Amino acid sequence: MDHKRIEWLFFIVFLLIDIYLGIEILRSPVNLSGADTATRSVASIRSEMKSDNIDLPDKLSNAPASGYYLATKNRNYLSNKIGALTNVNARYSKDENVLYAAPKMTTLLDKNPKKALEQVNKFKNDPKNVPYGKEFKYEPDMSSEDNYVFVQTTDYGEIYAGSAQLSIAVKDHQIINYAESYMGPASPVRELQSTISAVRAVRAMYTNRELTNNSKVTQIKLGYSKLTEVRGSTILLPTWLVWIENKTTKNITLKRVNAYTAQMLKSTTYNVEK
Repeated sequence: MDHKRIEWLFFIVFLLIDIYLGIEILRSPVNLSGADTATRSVASIRSEMKSDNIDLPDKLSNAPASGYYLATKNRNYLSNKIGALTNVNARYSKDENVLYAAPKMTTLLDKNPKKALEQVNKFKNDPKNVPYGKEFKYEPDMSSEDNYVFVQTTDYGEIYAGSAQLSIAVKDHQIINYAESYMGPASPVRELQSTISAVRAVRAMYTNRELTNNSKVTQIKLGYSKLTEVRGSTILLPTWLVWIENKTTKNITLKRVNAYTAQMLKSTTYNVEK
C-alpha cells in the first residue's frame, strides 16, 4: 500500500513537472517573438537607410537608458586659478568665459599616437598647467591629429557643450596652447528617468531628415547637453549624441537628440575636421 502511494506521488510530481515544462515551451515562442521584434526594429532601420546609402554602426542598442536633469551654477571658476598656473602663460576672457594658456617650456611629444596622448593627458592633469584638468576626459570622436579635445565629466556622465570643453592644440609634435571652459560641479534637479534607446534616436533623426543620403553614423553615445539657463544656473539634459560622416567629404558632424522626447536640439551641429 505504501509502495503504491509512493508511485502515485512520483506520478503526480512528474505530471506537474511535465505541465510546467509544457507551459514554458508555450511561453518560449512569445518571448522569442519579443526578442525578434527588437531585432526586426534594428533590421528595419538598417534596411530603410541602406536604400539611401546611410550606414549604421554594427552594434546599435534597442534598450532604453536612463539619466537626470542636471544643474550647474553659472560662476567664474577659472580666473581665480591663474595664479596657480606656474607652468603656462595664461589669460582669462570674461566675455567668453574661456581660459587661454600656452606652455612656458617646450614639451616634445612622442610620434607614436598612443604615447603622445599619454603625454598630453599628463600635461592636462597637472594643476600647474590646467585647472580642473582631471575632470576632463579625452574625446577621440571630436579630436584630430593637431587638436586634442576633452569634455567635462560629472558623476552622472560627460557634458558635451562648448562651455565645458578643453582643446589642446599641437603643432610639430609640441603642445602650442589650449583653451578651456568649465561649468563647475553638476547635481541632479529631478529623479532618475528612463530615456529612449539609441535605435529610437536614430529613427527620429531619419524621420526628421537629419540623416542625409550618402552618410555614415560612426558613433552614438549618451551624454549631457545644455538645455537652458534659469536663475543663475545652467540646466543640462540627457542627449543622444550622433556622429555622422559625409562619405564624400569625410567631414564629421555631431548632432544631438533629446533623450527624453526624441526631438532634435537646436543649434547643436558643428563640423569636426579629421
